[in-house]
Amino acid sequence: MTLYVNGQAVEQGRIEQEVERMRPSYERAFADQPAEARQRQLAEWARENVIEAVLFAQAAKRDFAAVTEADIDALLAQLAEQQGPDGIVHQRLSAGDAERQKVRSEAAEQLRTERLMQRITADLPAPKDNAIGRYYRQHIERFSVPEMVRAAHIILHPSAECTAAQQKEQMEDILRQLRGGADFAAMAKAHSACPERGGDLGYFPRGQMVEPFEEVVFNLAPGQISDVFATEFGLHIAKVLDKKPAAPCPLEQVRPVIVNELTAQARDKALEHFLDAERQKAVIEEKRG
Repeated sequence: MTLYVNGQAVEQGRIEQEVERMRPSYERAFADQPAEARQRQLAEWARENVIEAVLFAQAAKRDFAAVTEADIDALLAQLAEQQGPDGIVHQRLSAGDAERQKVRSEAAEQLRTERLMQRITADLPAPKDNAIGRYYRQHIERFSVPEMVRAAHIILHPSAECTAAQQKEQMEDILRQLRGGADFAAMAKAHSACPERGGDLGYFPRGQMVEPFEEVVFNLAPGQISDVFATEFGLHIAKVLDKKPAAPCPLEQVRPVIVNELTAQARDKALEHFLDAERQKAVIEEKRG
């Protein structure tokens, strides 16, 4: 069976290509579904995507048929410059008359679809302040800085020159000196395998360091020094220098991001409405042969 959209045949290979393009993200999102049902739905969605792409291209050709040779030349020159002398555009333009004409036809279609998209989205209003504020409140977790800790550490990496017991004894001695008032940065410079900046690691959120290290430092108060503890990198003593609680970013700081996202949503909605209208008047059918 061959799919026809307003009399235009759509190669099955095009749908199969769309299936493979969608597959990685689709299977991550719907991993809990049975494999057979997942494959069936993926094929249906890919088919719908291809139908919409064909409808959009047909509308673009209908409404913007007049694409000049100069327009095509300018687009191909732009693409060739972006890709460089070894890019796919240069290769295809050098592959003979048939391929060159195919490239020019594809460039004309790209110009038409870009112009149609510009027309569909040209009059979209800018997001209003109340919509921006509402979006900010609804997605406040996304626009928040996570809890941060600034910590320093002294570390001894495993060494063939020293037994684990000897290293543990050495670190316990360092810890006694620290708790007796020794300066942490000075002790790090003198004894740590990572003496730079006195062992200061700067600020970091959860998920940046190995879990055993974070379990210790995120449970210390500012100024507190840990016991000796182990991670996969060796033995540590950590000191928390400062903590910053999770807090939302100011609205004005993230306003440009929100405006971009709301604008993209409005464009998607306008495109959806346009395609819905095209779909209602389209003839879509399956034929043998």
